[in-house]
Amino acid sequence: MAEVILLALGDLHGRIGWNPALEAAAAEATAILVTGDLTQFGTPDDADRILDELAGCGSPVLAVAGNCDSPRIEEHLLERGVSLHGQGRAIADGIGVCGVSGSNHTPFGTPLEYSDEELEGALRRGWQQIRSARVRIVVHHAPPWNTRVDRTGTGRHVGVRGLRTFCEQEGPDLVLCGHIHEARGTDRIGETLVVNGGMADRGHGIVVRITPDGVDARLV
Repeated sequence: MAEVILLALGDLHGRIGWNPALEAAAAEATAILVTGDLTQFGTPDDADRILDELAGCGSPVLAVAGNCDSPRIEEHLLERGVSLHGQGRAIADGIGVCGVSGSNHTPFGTPLEYSDEELEGALRRGWQQIRSARVRIVVHHAPPWNTRVDRTGTGRHVGVRGLRTFCEQEGPDLVLCGHIHEARGTDRIGETLVVNGGMADRGHGIVVRITPDGVDARLV
């Protein structure tokens, strides 16, 4: 199997902070995955500007919405044919990806928040479509609970408990997430690698390389 390269970007909040590392990754990516918050409480047109900019790199784009996006943006991603929310897609031979938009409930009442049961339902719907893939990737806007990548600046864990349990039970190869800006980093839940890519509007992202030897993901 030839090497497959993916670029994951999240927490764009209306702009992409292009830099040489992101540009190089976008140029060689098999696909670009968006982990949510395309906009800062914006409109579907605002989301389209980001999606069009990414599509201009020449690779297919798949996305989940974030809690700072709106339900209308989530609907628009589906209409545009790029939504991963509750869906599984094959992005290369033997490589499947599924996703979950929005976040668990926050103190801020942001536009796209779900109950734990709703988040788990969407995750398992998409998972059923990729569970037989050789490499299985989850794109989940909010991170799993009680990890290095779900801690706020005060040190509190605010991630999704059901996502952690899911990783323990199902063992996806990779979880790509964001949402908690200050928790950019990596962790593991059993055999699952979890990566919070930080804020793409500040030039941050994740480069994933999939080879016959396994899955590697690094922060850029």
